[in-house]
Amino acid sequence: MTVKVKVINIIDDKTLKCSALVYKKHPRYEKYVTSVKKYLVHHDGSKVKIGDDVTISETRPLSKRKRWILN
Repeated sequence: MTVKVKVINIIDDKTLKCSALVYKKHPRYEKYVTSVKKYLVHHDGSKVKIGDDVTISETRPLSKRKRWILN
Protein backbone atom coordinates (compact mmCIF):
# COMPACT_ATOMS: atom_id res chain seq x y z
CA MET A 1 0.00 0.00 0.00
CA THR A 2 1.35 3.44 -0.91
CA VAL A 3 0.21 6.76 0.51
CA LYS A 4 0.89 10.31 -0.71
CA VAL A 5 1.81 12.51 2.27
CA LYS A 6 3.45 15.83 3.19
CA VAL A 7 6.59 16.08 5.35
CA ILE A 8 5.86 18.04 8.55
CA ASN A 9 8.98 17.38 10.64
CA ILE A 10 12.47 15.92 10.31
CA ILE A 11 13.04 14.12 13.60
CA ASP A 12 16.39 12.41 13.16
CA ASP A 13 18.94 11.45 10.49
CA LYS A 14 16.70 8.64 9.25
CA THR A 15 13.21 9.54 10.52
CA LEU A 16 10.53 11.85 9.11
CA LYS A 17 7.10 12.72 10.43
CA CYS A 18 4.53 12.94 7.64
CA SER A 19 0.83 13.72 7.57
CA ALA A 20 -2.02 12.86 5.24
CA LEU A 21 -5.47 14.42 5.07
CA VAL A 22 -8.28 11.89 5.29
CA TYR A 23 -11.81 12.76 4.18
CA LYS A 24 -14.58 10.56 5.61
CA LYS A 25 -18.32 10.81 5.32
CA HIS A 26 -20.05 11.03 8.69
CA PRO A 27 -22.45 8.06 9.03
CA ARG A 28 -25.28 10.00 10.62
CA TYR A 29 -25.04 13.57 9.34
CA GLU A 30 -23.62 12.69 5.91
CA LYS A 31 -21.14 15.56 5.97
CA TYR A 32 -17.53 15.09 5.01
CA VAL A 33 -15.18 15.30 7.99
CA THR A 34 -11.48 16.06 7.63
CA SER A 35 -8.97 14.34 9.88
CA VAL A 36 -5.19 14.15 9.84
CA LYS A 37 -3.27 10.86 9.94
CA LYS A 38 0.41 11.06 10.97
CA TYR A 39 3.11 8.56 10.06
CA LEU A 40 6.72 8.04 11.16
CA VAL A 41 8.73 7.27 8.03
CA HIS A 42 12.22 5.81 7.58
CA HIS A 43 14.55 7.33 4.95
CA ASP A 44 18.21 6.82 4.14
CA GLY A 45 19.70 10.31 3.95
CA SER A 46 17.67 11.50 0.95
CA LYS A 47 17.34 15.25 0.43
CA VAL A 48 13.86 15.90 1.83
CA LYS A 49 12.70 19.23 3.25
CA ILE A 50 9.72 20.20 5.38
CA GLY A 51 6.67 20.77 3.16
CA ASP A 52 7.67 18.34 0.40
CA ASP A 53 5.09 15.94 -1.01
CA VAL A 54 6.41 12.37 -0.86
CA THR A 55 5.13 8.85 -1.41
CA ILE A 56 5.56 6.23 1.31
CA SER A 57 4.94 2.50 1.41
CA GLU A 58 4.40 -0.09 4.13
CA THR A 59 7.27 -2.21 5.39
CA ARG A 60 8.15 -4.49 8.28
CA PRO A 61 8.28 -2.89 11.75
CA LEU A 62 11.52 -0.93 12.05
CA SER A 63 10.91 0.37 15.57
CA LYS A 64 8.01 0.78 17.99
CA ARG A 65 6.08 3.23 15.78
CA LYS A 66 7.96 3.21 12.42
CA ARG A 67 6.27 0.96 9.83
CA TRP A 68 6.63 3.07 6.68
CA ILE A 69 9.52 3.72 4.28
CA LEU A 70 10.14 6.56 1.84
CA ASN A 71 9.90 5.63 -1.86
